[in-house]
Amino acid sequence: MAKSDRRFYRAARVANQAMDDWLPDHAVGVANSRIFDVLPAADAPADETVDLGDVSLLPGLVEGHTHIPCPPRIDAFDIISQEPNEPALIRAAHAVGLALRSGITTMRDLGSKNEVVFAVRDAIASGVIPGPRLLAAGAPITRTMDHCWFWGGEADSPEAVRAMAQEHVDQGADVLKVMASGGNFTPTSNPRDRQYPPETIREIVEAGKSGGIEVAAHTHAAEGIRAAVEGGVRHLIHCRWLSANPEEGFRYEPELAQRIADEGIWVNPTIGLGLLASEARERGDAAPRRNPNLQGPSPREQGLEILRDMRDRGARFTSGLDMGMAYADFNRAPAEAWAFVEDVGLSEWHALRIMTCDTADAIGVGDRVGRIQSGLDADLAAFPGDPAANIRDLGQPVFVMQRGTVVVAPS
Repeated sequence: MAKSDRRFYRAARVANQAMDDWLPDHAVGVANSRIFDVLPAADAPADETVDLGDVSLLPGLVEGHTHIPCPPRIDAFDIISQEPNEPALIRAAHAVGLALRSGITTMRDLGSKNEVVFAVRDAIASGVIPGPRLLAAGAPITRTMDHCWFWGGEADSPEAVRAMAQEHVDQGADVLKVMASGGNFTPTSNPRDRQYPPETIREIVEAGKSGGIEVAAHTHAAEGIRAAVEGGVRHLIHCRWLSANPEEGFRYEPELAQRIADEGIWVNPTIGLGLLASEARERGDAAPRRNPNLQGPSPREQGLEILRDMRDRGARFTSGLDMGMAYADFNRAPAEAWAFVEDVGLSEWHALRIMTCDTADAIGVGDRVGRIQSGLDADLAAFPGDPAANIRDLGQPVFVMQRGTVVVAPS
């Protein structure tokens, strides 16, 4: 390769390939959108080296759960359940640009109108607008007037569900999303209710297999978790274990949790969203209206105890802040890592792996991104401080590169 086509980016700390330690004072060689070398900074040609300084250089962040047309406001439901596609497209284009500048170089949208999210995905891929590499589910499959019905994925019978899933596959979805239980966001939904039996969920799984894609299931309800696992789903979103009985609160099933761990089913607990909401309450910020159908207790600490038990059983976690919900703006992805460390008790390096290589592997792009490794796409993000010592140092990056193009330059 010509020297003019390559650059070396030096940092005081560069994440190693295993994402479990720093390479001190190293440089990453980039050419033609790819990483071609990682070497001690002293061995990099001085005239080709950009010195990023006393920063921690990580792979670009991988965000596993977004809703790009949603404004992260307490009145978001009133907006997105009524507005036409045009303003939703503009908002989504803004959201992906904000995400990219915050260090997210790959993201997965798990619920938006097909007409919006597929158009934005294709606009990013063709270079019309800046944004992370975007994988999209399109409209989540849900019962009539149940969770997120307004995005156009309503289907009730097994035949209608299979047809809806196949339609998404035919339109080029990268993943399928099913509402295996109700959700908090939708006033006509009950988060404690299971939506579909395992047999119906399996129809979606089989449709996904026809297109070579997997299924992610929204699961607040314990019965929804069981239906998703028995239906063959590989990604559990929220995984909250709410009991159908409001007086009981949670209904955790340790044996099912062990099955989830043993089968390597990915779990996106969206705990960063809870952390941001808790901090907002402490500040006295206005809160979204409570879902009128959600009765009974669901204390956050009890939910965290369940996640700690799943951790001890070997559950595999992914990132995913549920971006677009209140408090979860599109530059707040690191809050998920903060919560993994502060609330679940994972090590800082474990949390950093979740935010990069683990989620990249989970969503099927680990052969391209998620590590600083020769041959992979040059997706990089540099943060001041040392997030392996203080996870809150994973915040706003001072340098972002996607596929070899500098998005945020050091000042």
